[in-house]
Amino acid sequence: MKKTLIALAVLAASGASFAQVTVTGNLTMGYEANSVGGPGVGFGIGDTSGFGVDTSQINFTASEDLGGGMKATARMSLGGADRSGESGTGAVGGRDASLALQTSMGTLTLASRRGGDYLTGGIAGVDAYYLGFDSNATAAPVQTKVFGARSVRDGVSYALPIGPVSLSAAYEEASYAPGATSAAGVAAAAPTAGIGLGVGTSGAPTTTGSRRISLGATYKAGPLVANGTYLSFDSTALTTSTQPQKSEMRLSGSYDLGMVKVGLGVVSKAYEGGAATGAKVTDTLLGLSMPLGAVTLGAQFAMRKMDDAAGLNTVAAPRADGITKDGQVSGTSLQANYALSKRTSIIASYARWTAFRVASNDASTETAVLLSHSF
Repeated sequence: MKKTLIALAVLAASGASFAQVTVTGNLTMGYEANSVGGPGVGFGIGDTSGFGVDTSQINFTASEDLGGGMKATARMSLGGADRSGESGTGAVGGRDASLALQTSMGTLTLASRRGGDYLTGGIAGVDAYYLGFDSNATAAPVQTKVFGARSVRDGVSYALPIGPVSLSAAYEEASYAPGATSAAGVAAAAPTAGIGLGVGTSGAPTTTGSRRISLGATYKAGPLVANGTYLSFDSTALTTSTQPQKSEMRLSGSYDLGMVKVGLGVVSKAYEGGAATGAKVTDTLLGLSMPLGAVTLGAQFAMRKMDDAAGLNTVAAPRADGITKDGQVSGTSLQANYALSKRTSIIASYARWTAFRVASNDASTETAVLLSHSF
């Protein structure tokens, strides 16, 4: 159940208006064990396991009716509001933020956020794998999974609903953490966000990241949901060996058959910069979700196929997008979700994947048993 807080004016005599803010969030805790395959040096910290916080996030949403069919909605999130800060630092950090202006002609949104995993966490994933097949190449333990790492981007988007179809267009830009002054540093540095950080000049990796334009359409009608998105990247401001220009086509869909929900998605990436010219990477995901009363069973089958991608392997450590060489890697996950109520559930998941490694393709595993509560 959502809780609503009324923010009082600091000085009642000032005449400041009241703001109604909706507060939601999630706290998920439990046990997780990771077994990292392949050589340990430069790729992670080996096997890890233990109890702790998986997610602690608070979301604030405020909206205002502007009249004339217009509405403004602001959303801000904080993560790590626990003793560990989810990372052992104890720090609370900002998460996604957005400001939307809704009109009768569509919705304009300004946002700073970490993009979702289009396959694992999107339409094709059908909510079947809680921890996801997207990579994490910036925090311990390093997990280079089947798909690439998600990046933090600032951007503006516009969505126009037309019956069961929603058309969208977006411009987004990313940057990299200060101190990333080498090719390897740019590839491994944690992305940051902020005004102006996405635009810079050649040779300035500390202030310049990739820019992209996307056009998409989503169809929702009855049991069918489908999406198609085309993205065009401009990364010439960075060295072409680490962030070459590329285009990307995304297609995904799901269909609810009642007894089972099936999802399928494909992402095709074409690289065009430097030694990577001609490289192609294709990601595929099949997701299954089966509700059985209070229990929901899920499974995902993920695969990445790389063609002519040897030119992308320019650094010793895994790149943020996990590409190291030609070939094929895959992963499988199983999940069971037991709903104790509408807001509280027990999640158990197991995943096994062939990780991207320069010298080895040994399999890694991830096991989690979690208790999750949303408010």
